[in-house]
Amino acid sequence: MAENRVLAGERISRAQLDAAGTPDEAAIEAALAALDSEQAATLALARARTATVPANLVARILPGIELPAITNALVAICPDRAALLEPLERRWFPQTKDASELEAIVLYGAWKAGAAVDRIKPELRRLAARSMTAEGYALLATIAASIDDANVRAACKPIASFATEYKKQVAQDDAAMHASIDKVVAALPAEVETSLGGFTVRGAKQPGRNDPCSCGSGLKYKKCCADKPVATPSPIPGVAWDDFFSSDRMLPEHVSQLAPKDLARIEIAKVGVDALRALHTRFVALRAWDRVERVVAEEIARSTPDEVTKLRDDLVFQLLEAGEVERARPHIAALGEHPIYAVELAIRDGRREDSWPALLAAVRAFVDSPVNADDADLAYALLRAEPTLGIYFARACIGTLHVDDADLMLEYVEDARDRLGLKPTDPAWDILDTLRAGVKSSSRRAPAKAAQASEDTALHDARAKVSELERTIDALRTELADMRTRPAAELMRAAPTPSGLEARVRELEGLIREGNAERTELRKQLQKAEVEAERRSGPDSLRRAPAPVEDEDDDADELPLGTRGITLPRFDRRFSDALEEVPTPVATEAMRTVGILASGDGFSWRQVKQAKDMARQVLMTRVGIHHRMLFRVDGGVLDILDLITREQLLTTLKRLRAQR
Repeated sequence: MAENRVLAGERISRAQLDAAGTPDEAAIEAALAALDSEQAATLALARARTATVPANLVARILPGIELPAITNALVAICPDRAALLEPLERRWFPQTKDASELEAIVLYGAWKAGAAVDRIKPELRRLAARSMTAEGYALLATIAASIDDANVRAACKPIASFATEYKKQVAQDDAAMHASIDKVVAALPAEVETSLGGFTVRGAKQPGRNDPCSCGSGLKYKKCCADKPVATPSPIPGVAWDDFFSSDRMLPEHVSQLAPKDLARIEIAKVGVDALRALHTRFVALRAWDRVERVVAEEIARSTPDEVTKLRDDLVFQLLEAGEVERARPHIAALGEHPIYAVELAIRDGRREDSWPALLAAVRAFVDSPVNADDADLAYALLRAEPTLGIYFARACIGTLHVDDADLMLEYVEDARDRLGLKPTDPAWDILDTLRAGVKSSSRRAPAKAAQASEDTALHDARAKVSELERTIDALRTELADMRTRPAAELMRAAPTPSGLEARVRELEGLIREGNAERTELRKQLQKAEVEAERRSGPDSLRRAPAPVEDEDDDADELPLGTRGITLPRFDRRFSDALEEVPTPVATEAMRTVGILASGDGFSWRQVKQAKDMARQVLMTRVGIHHRMLFRVDGGVLDILDLITREQLLTTLKRLRAQR
């Protein structure tokens, strides 16, 4: 069997499998209940040597695994690999770059097992737009090459070349996920080192035998605690590891570093409010909904009535986003009358006699509302429950800029188009570009119609070119990082060198800059064509000032270019915690963005948007593809509030709106 890509550092070994014997299914269930996916995987692999492991158990183990080698092994022992589509469709995997490659492996295994193509296509298109390693893209491109669908080909075009460039790696993964159990076990390391909760804890210095005992008894150490067992230390000085999980001194940064199995040991009723909030976030990311509900129940017990409503609303939103409709129903009922959720449930339940009146009632309630967020919330609900209708509502929100982050909403629109099997790239992207550039359409621009269509096509092609180059750079950076950590002997055998890859990355970055310059020039040409059309159409049109040629964001935040002074950054704890959790390239880009914004750089401030309907100003800017940085400016201070993913943006903005 071809060797799995990642073996060094695996925490599942042959010795552990031997020690496990032949566990029953109940033992695997118990490990899953304790959020110990590694133990569950160990028991499943041990059982697979002599008995079958049900596919539903394998599907529940996979989202908690972090390494491709173990993912391949679990796919290999699954008796019904087509059933592994369920954790993909129900979004059980963490929505992170590292997990995206693992999702690609699982999708490939389901596809090879003959899963229905109609179920494969939406997941393939969703993952093709995610950031992941080159090996993951290669698996997806291999699947796409076998599907005769023009829209799938268009969605996967930017990654199509990976199928041939990484053909060897695809063959290795294929062999690994179709290997016999004996070969799966043989590929595991003989022994592994174990760690404690992801922490490095510096133990207290042991006193000398004749020194005073550190327990404070006043006796010499040799006559007091010398012969007593030493408790394992925890991140909190003076608190033993076993007592750490019930300590009210636990901090959010402790929660962020704990392994899932250790999170399950925390006594929810005893930790502080900040740690409880961090625990909520971790459990949501892990899709551990039973535990999320327990945490929310504890948060509610400590909250005011207004805070209770917000907590329930956030929980309902998180559950519906994850497709956990049945779990959300009792919480929706507890909220009382809620027009948006009433619409969503009526549509999901197929109650035609209720869904249309509920939709009309919601629209009537929001049509004159000064709160733009209501329109956006309805659009998001429809995108989940009835994607076709949701796309039209989302376009309306984008066309009127009744949305906090139009790019985020358009990403949800693209997800809906994936589910519907439509052509990728919604026309609203071009509408948004036009609105941001300040261009207003007019029926009197007929003379320039052909020229405008040509410019629009060129602009679309330029955007696609930039997107493809960005994906290629991401893959090369992943390969470069991998090569820097590989053994020296393997590097000697490898054809490309790190310096060569770095040169290629620099070359592609230069191409991206050229592509962006090309897009800017195309927009300028489009502006000139439309101004000329207005001039020819008559004197009335000349009364309107020509639209600016710059590619500006919505000016609702009133941030004129070139007027920003130097500000002093100040970091909120949420941002500091997030910086430790995100991948290193994202953290690096975030800190670089902070520095540039603090310097008052006019170009960077042009990318900044202001969240609407906030009691206090909240600004946001992109960090990479999948993250947003939230901040404020107050009295010469740049307050950095948080660094979040696009999935967290809506709930975070709701939380900030509730603050006064």
